[in-house]
Amino acid sequence: MRNDFKEVFNLINNSKKICIAGHKSPDGDCIGSVMALYNFLKAMDKDLTVLLDGEIPFNFKAFVNEEVIAEKYQEEFDLMFILDCSDSKRLGKYEPAMKQANKTVVIDHHKTNEGFGDINIIDAEMSSTGELLYNLLKSSGMTLSKEIAQFIYIAILTDTGKFSYSSTTSKTHIIAADLINLGVNIAEIDNIVYNSKPANVMKAFIDCISSMELYYGNKFSLTSITKDILDKNKVKMGDVDGVAEFLRGINEVEVSCVLKEEDEFTKVSLRSKNKLDVSSISAKFGGGGHAKAAGFEIKDNVENIKKLLLKELKEYFK
Repeated sequence: MRNDFKEVFNLINNSKKICIAGHKSPDGDCIGSVMALYNFLKAMDKDLTVLLDGEIPFNFKAFVNEEVIAEKYQEEFDLMFILDCSDSKRLGKYEPAMKQANKTVVIDHHKTNEGFGDINIIDAEMSSTGELLYNLLKSSGMTLSKEIAQFIYIAILTDTGKFSYSSTTSKTHIIAADLINLGVNIAEIDNIVYNSKPANVMKAFIDCISSMELYYGNKFSLTSITKDILDKNKVKMGDVDGVAEFLRGINEVEVSCVLKEEDEFTKVSLRSKNKLDVSSISAKFGGGGHAKAAGFEIKDNVENIKKLLLKELKEYFK
């Protein structure tokens, strides 16, 4: 990986126009990583284009200058960074931008990522893409600014479930300590990210929880975020976050699931806390992720996807 790091910086030094892209419906790890890299390269006076398919959720807006996120791209790029994407389809509507780049660098920590860039920096042992990016940026020998440190901390904090997931290691905590030493205000970040739900978002969250269903001796919990719930509460899909994690908190539940109704598609978010590797389930349907957190989407309605999942999980819970 050291050789890959060196090659990445060779490409950066020889590139002027650089694109930075993350996955569609961006979460904290994606947003934090993309914006950290943006600020790092901006200090090097690069001509940057940031592409994210989907709106920034309300609890990250305080940190992000959304004016730097482009809606369109027309020119070719010397170099394109693709962050936190297990495959090119995760770029959403910006997947064609890869063809506009002379070179592509993929930085990711999903074990289902088979490497689709010219350079692939992939480590499934990392807690987050943010942690992997930290190692890359630190290898440059340059001092990270407080703003860069803040974005990396957000990436790590959110993708480790506040440092509670099994992917969190002693190295993760050492990195967090370094970021704090660089000036990151952890109490402020925690308050904004986790304790700032507007009333209408909280009501939508409660509506989702109240429609929860339990199966297989309460070992499988399932609910849906429908267009009706979003319209009723005047919220967007990306704002109603953490439902799957909340359902996983039920004592008997081993796997939780949230079905998200999006136009002709249903997006499936799976969470596990014991033996079942939900990434293996997601992979069967063209998705990916981690053992304890994964997802996929299918062009079908919520009810049909529910039946599909109940059938898929029947043998395991039997």
